Parts: sequence; structure tokens; C-alpha cells
Amino acid sequence: MRVVLTDRRFTDQEPYREAVEAAGGELVAVEAETEAEVVAACRDADVVVTFKAPISRAAIEAMGDCRLIMRNGAGFDNVDVAAASEHGIPVSNVPGYGNDDVASHAIALMHAAAHEIVHADRDVRESEGWGERRPINPMYGRTFGIVGFGRIGRAAVPMARGLDMDVIAYDPYVDDDVFEAFGVERVTFADLLDRAACVSIHAPLTAETRGLFSTPEFERMAADAVLVNTARGPIVDEAALVEAVEEGAIYAAGLDVFETEPPTDTPALACDRIVCSPHHGGMSPRANERCVAIGREEIVRALTGEHLRNVVNPEVFQRGEGLVNPERDAWSE
Repeated sequence: MRVVLTDRRFTDQEPYREAVEAAGGELVAVEAETEAEVVAACRDADVVVTFKAPISRAAIEAMGDCRLIMRNGAGFDNVDVAAASEHGIPVSNVPGYGNDDVASHAIALMHAAAHEIVHADRDVRESEGWGERRPINPMYGRTFGIVGFGRIGRAAVPMARGLDMDVIAYDPYVDDDVFEAFGVERVTFADLLDRAACVSIHAPLTAETRGLFSTPEFERMAADAVLVNTARGPIVDEAALVEAVEEGAIYAAGLDVFETEPPTDTPALACDRIVCSPHHGGMSPRANERCVAIGREEIVRALTGEHLRNVVNPEVFQRGEGLVNPERDAWSE
């Protein structure tokens, strides 16, 4: 059995080879970037493990009788899940490995943006004396609004409450009893924009969430509000965000993800009230260990014929007609 690793998340280690070989498989590691390279690498693969490489319809059609496509992370928007379902291929992700880390990174970005940390640090280093001492905009005791009340959004709840913040959330796909269990007020999207001092995005990238935040949303937010995005870059219109910050529609923003990655050509990099980090919110040593362990176990299950645990398109196991749309607009993961 052939396990193809299209691109490495962990460039300094080989976390899967020993387990794959023990299960009777062969691990083939490549560094595919283009669709053509992925198609060539994945031809006749039994299991495909990917990080950022585009797993398109063409790549899926080249796989033949593939047992699993596994995305090495929580999100899976680089995989054409609809095409995989049409071809009977289950797609798995690695859920839950860095929930607390990403949630705490969102809180850190909120503070960094609201307290002008990056600007202040740079000014103190480059100026004689204190430099420009801007007033800070504390979030303590205000309202924390979560967009996407899945695992990471829920992990942020006690962290925000530790700052004496009221927590509200918007997620049309999570049941009321989940909100009740966490003691979080369920609100509409418009209400969240109206009330939150910090809007923290924790939704996946879907057709529904792409471009969810643009000029109308920023104009609805308070002038002293902060936007934080640790989910997926295309959920936010970056040009509109920069305009909103520079013109005072909102106070500041913190971004760990970008419309195009790496973010070589975004106006956000030139805006000193947008704090940027390199999509590393879930890259603590502990999170990396969990990511490896969860992914390795799923690969072995695929090779040995065991029941897969992290499938994001379970409808692929149905037989006959009536398959549901595998795009999964639900935000609860």
C-alpha cells in the first residue's frame, strides 16, 4: 500500500514513516506545489496525506481506489471534498489538536492590537525617549464576540471570561444546548457586530463564510472595536479591513491568517494598527505532538481497514442515491 505525503508540515521530522511501514505500507514523501505535481504524485495512491498542496478534482481522479485523503490540520479547504465524495474517497482532518493554542493566540492578538503593542515596541526601539505614546484601548470588562462556535471558539470562552468579558457568539449550525452548556448568549450576526468590542473569527472557510467580513460589516462595528482572525484568511476582505482601520471605522485588527499565504502582497502589512503573525497560532510543541499522533492513528486505521474516526464527509459511506452536499457548511468543527 502506497501512502503519499504531498508536502510536509513537519519539515524536520518523519512522523509517519515508521507507523506506515509497520502497517505494511510504503511512505512516499514529495514536495508538490502545483496541481500537476500533485496529480503526478497521487496517481494510484492508497492514502494521501496533505498539508497545503491543492487536492483538486484532477488529483482525486488520478488516485483510483484511494482509501483516504487526510489533511494534516483542522481545516480542509485545500481538498475538493465534493469530488472526493463523488469518487467514494473519505476525507479526514486532524481535529482538536490545537484548540487551546489557537484560542489563546486570538486573545493575544486582541491585546496586541488593542494595546498598540507592536507599534509601541517599534517606537521605543527606534526613537529617543518614549516615542509616540498612543492611548491604549483595553478590552477588559467589555464584550467578546465569537463567530463560529466550534471547538476553538468554545476554548476561547473561559479565556475571555478571565478578562471579565461578557461572551456572545454567532453560529447558525450549533444547537442551542451547546450555547446553554457554555453559558454563552446566542446572537444574530448583526447583533454580534453591534455589541462586540472584540470580534474573534473561528469559522471554517466555506462558500458561505468567504468574504463574510467586508465594508458593510466593518461599518456596523463600533469605532473602538477590534477584529481578530485566526481561522481562514479569505473570510475577511483585507483591502476593506485596511480601509476600515485607516479611516477609523474600527480601531484595529489582529491577523494570523491571510487571503493569500504567505502574505507577500497584502496592504495589511503596511497598516500599523493591524498586528500580523505567520499562521502559527496552532504551532506550539504540544499542539504539534497532538497533530502528529491524531494523524498517524488515522493513517494506520486506513491501512489496516479499521473504522476511520475523523471523516469530514461521512456521506461517502452511504450507498445509492441521495448523497448530501459534502461541502459541509456547518461551522461546528
